[in-house]
Amino acid sequence: MPELPEVEIARRQLERWAGGQRLRGLKILDPAAIRARRSTRPRDEHPHGEDALRQRVVGRVAGQPIRHGKRLGWTFEGDAGMQIHLGMTGQWMRRTPSEEPPRFAKIGLEFDGVVLWFADARRFGCLVPEDRVADAIAEAIGPDAWLTPLSGVELGARLRGRRAIKVALLDQDVLAGVGNIHAVEALWNAGIDPRTPCGTLEAEPLERLAEAIFHQLDEAIRTQDTDEFQYVTQGGDNPFALYGRAGEPCLRCGTSIAQDRLGGRSTTWCPTCQPPSA
Repeated sequence: MPELPEVEIARRQLERWAGGQRLRGLKILDPAAIRARRSTRPRDEHPHGEDALRQRVVGRVAGQPIRHGKRLGWTFEGDAGMQIHLGMTGQWMRRTPSEEPPRFAKIGLEFDGVVLWFADARRFGCLVPEDRVADAIAEAIGPDAWLTPLSGVELGARLRGRRAIKVALLDQDVLAGVGNIHAVEALWNAGIDPRTPCGTLEAEPLERLAEAIFHQLDEAIRTQDTDEFQYVTQGGDNPFALYGRAGEPCLRCGTSIAQDRLGGRSTTWCPTCQPPSA
C-alpha cells in the first residue's frame, strides 16, 4: 500500500519518464478515475473530468512532480495540473504507443514516444484536476516526515496525550507520510511498544523514534526506487522486518512476533525488542 516512500518513488518515476516534455494527449479508459476531489470513491467522478483535465495539462510542458506526505501532484506549464491519489494499489506504468495498456489501466498520458498509464486494481486511486497543485497537496496536514524530519523534541511536542504512539503516528496532522507499515517498522527499530501512550515517552525514546522514522523512510526509498516497482500485496518481495510476519521469529532476537489491532489497524511488534516498560 502506498505510503511516503511509495509515493516518492512514483514522483521520481514521473520526473524521469516525462519531466520537461510536452503532453500530447490523454487516453481515458475509466472516466471515474478523474474525480472532483481527492477521494477513494468512483462515485465522486468529476462531472466534467475529461475536459477539466485536458484544459490543464494537454499541450503543456510537464513540470517537476511534487509530493507532500502521501500526496502527489504534477504541475504543468502555466501552474495548473493535477493531484494524483494512489489509493491502495495505484501506480504509474510506462509503455510505448504501440503497446497495449497494462492491466487495470485507467488514464494514459501521451508524450512523444511514450504513454504513462495510471493503473489501479482496486479503483481507489484517482486524478484530480487542480489550478493550484502545491497548495492542494499540502493543505491541512503536518510536516513531511522525510523532507523535513523532526527532532525528538519536535516530535514529542506533536505527540501528546494518552493515544497509543502507533495510532498517533498515523495521524497525518501530526506527521505527513507515515502509514501503518512504516510506523510499525520504525517503532521496532526504535525499541518502542506500539501501545505506549504518547505522553509517557521521555526524551531518549523520542529521539530514537525520530531517527528511526527518517531512516525507515529513507531506506525504503533508496532500496525500492525502480522503474518496475511492485507492491508486496501484488506479489512483490517483502522487505519489511515485521509487516506480514505475525507469528514468525523476530529477525533480531527470535521471539515470536505478536499481532493485535490498534485504532482499527493491524499492528505487529516484538514483545522482547519492544517491551512495555520501554
